[in-house]
Order: sequence, then C-alpha cells, then structure tokens
Amino acid sequence: MSDIVEDIDNPELTDADIARMRPAREVMSPAAYARIIAASEVSLSLSPTTIAAFAEDGGDWKERMVAALDEAARKKRAA
Repeated sequence: MSDIVEDIDNPELTDADIARMRPAREVMSPAAYARIIAASEVSLSLSPTTIAAFAEDGGDWKERMVAALDEAARKKRAA
C-alpha cells in the first residue's frame, strides 16, 4: 500500500491535462507576462550599515532599496 495520500483539492494531472498545457507567454497578455518575469531574485551580502540606512525608515525598506538600485542602474546606463 502506498504512503501517498490523495488530495481531492489537488488531483494528479492526467495526460490530457498535460497535453492542454501551454507556456505562460502563449496564454497571458504581453503586459501580464512581462510583470511576472520582470524581477529576478538574487542573494546579496550587504553591510549592516547599508541595511540599517534603509531599515530605519520603516518596514518597506526592501522595496525602497530596490527602487534605489533601479535608479542607480538608470543613471549608469545614461552615463
């Protein structure tokens, strides 16, 4: 007997289900697809002072750091 428990809310895909699948870029609008692939998650080692400089202004510090990096990248490209 198998130890796998069937989940009625998440049934196993059938061959027919798999045959109907299409890449996201084929079924989503270009704008929606662009939003889901627009960001890449990376891991950075940052100094405690850099993190503190953003974190001391509130909980959205990661979003503000991303905005600062985006702005720096725009300036670098324009230079």
